[in-house]
Amino acid sequence: MEHHYAGLRRPITDETRAGVIADFPEIALIPSEALRTKVMEAWSYALCCSDFRRITDLPPEGNPGAPVLRQGTQADHVRGVVRYAKAIAEEFTRSYPQVDIDWDILMAGAVCHDVGKPYEFDPANRARWSAAPADSGAPTFRHSVFGMHVCLTVGLPEEVAHIAVGHSFEGQYMGVSAECMIVRQADHGWWHLAGALGLITPETVGALSSNLRARSQHGSN
Repeated sequence: MEHHYAGLRRPITDETRAGVIADFPEIALIPSEALRTKVMEAWSYALCCSDFRRITDLPPEGNPGAPVLRQGTQADHVRGVVRYAKAIAEEFTRSYPQVDIDWDILMAGAVCHDVGKPYEFDPANRARWSAAPADSGAPTFRHSVFGMHVCLTVGLPEEVAHIAVGHSFEGQYMGVSAECMIVRQADHGWWHLAGALGLITPETVGALSSNLRARSQHGSN
């Protein structure tokens, strides 16, 4: 059996970093400059562990194959979740001033919640897993688990890595932080609302919820 090692396929360059900033301007919402730099590095590292060059090269899917947005790229989702998480947190801090939210962790975690997707969506990885799923799994790691690895590798706080792994299915089997819960709600809510509003392809909307009814999108593909 051939063994595989997850790591950089190419060096991280300033061009890679510039592409991350261009595709993900919401990184600027992270209050801490040090965290902004490490978050940029996390996405740059994740991309260079795959054959994707830009976040906008990733397909607009929640998990590979379902749910799938009718149009756009992965950047539309990850950027939307950051703005959505910010709006949720702002609502609670306005209504309940005693609420304590770590804005650095919340914003950095929201930006990094899907940082493992370049690995899980990488065509070469997917072809390998499909060809021999009993060898190393299919996938070997989901994006949430690989995202935790990326966050820790570039030196982000454990609290941010916790959001990367806890925002998705894995969060059902662990106690999640308050900031992670906000990102979970923003992420899951974003996909469910996209489905309800008719933004998900009909053949994949069923992956979201059995009680979801999608609105028709006239003139859409």
